Amino acid sequence: MNISIIGMPLFYGCDKPGVEKGPEELRKNNLIDIFQENHTVYDLGDIEVEKVNAEAKFLSNPKLKYLDQVVTANNGLAAKVLTALENNTLPLIIGGDHSLALGSIAGASKFLGNDLAVIWIDAHGDINTDETSPSGNIHGMPLAASMGIGYNKLTSIFFDDFKIKPENVFILACRDLDDGEVALIDELNMNVWTNKDINDKGTTVVINELLSLIKEKNIKNIHLSYDIDCLDPEYVPGTGTPVNHGLSYNESKALLESILGTSLVKSIDFVEYNPDLDKNNRTKETCIELLKLISKTLK
Repeated sequence: MNISIIGMPLFYGCDKPGVEKGPEELRKNNLIDIFQENHTVYDLGDIEVEKVNAEAKFLSNPKLKYLDQVVTANNGLAAKVLTALENNTLPLIIGGDHSLALGSIAGASKFLGNDLAVIWIDAHGDINTDETSPSGNIHGMPLAASMGIGYNKLTSIFFDDFKIKPENVFILACRDLDDGEVALIDELNMNVWTNKDINDKGTTVVINELLSLIKEKNIKNIHLSYDIDCLDPEYVPGTGTPVNHGLSYNESKALLESILGTSLVKSIDFVEYNPDLDKNNRTKETCIELLKLISKTLK
């Protein structure tokens, strides 16, 4: 397979510095080599992210931190993702915080149109808006904005329309949902498997339910958005918003192998690794193992 690796050194979406160092740290630890073992790799470098002081975080909007910087960086990412897809490569976006999905999904949607599903593996739903977010951190909003819900500058990134139909969104392993997110899930009757669902039903049952829905909807293209905080903090202490009682490594491995094994995945996010918060390189080691797994499983 041909893979384009794109770094997104962005922390403005989570307002916690350090996560922007993720792409560089993983490159130093053989990111390119890991994928070159199994694929033809094009390193498209990093998206340029404007540097501003913390005092400027609410300059463009009193409810959304670093709005202009997040929007500009994501428009740049969307263009690069679109180019990667047009050149018959799979874009692998290395974060950075999860607000980068605004751009990656927009680029994928521009190329693939309505025949696109998003599988979102994350401790959080990331379907807040400027009205429901308790923090104003945009990394909690990209999935809502991609569905056309929320603040106009976020919903109109790259092109002024929704990027993904709510019925084609599948959220897995969430365990920290805000009230506004729960209300939206209920309102849209979204496809959600919480961490409790995975524990109660077992990974195999959840995987079968997910794949059955993908088949039933005749989905041909998947954007996989993987936030390392889906894992229990035991495996990934170096992430900005850890939530206890997460996935085990083996549960995450089973999910990734089954989704990638469909051969429908056309673009991937890998986000929220913060080297500054790591302990004894535990998170880095976990990320490297996950990336090796992704490389081996991608067909």
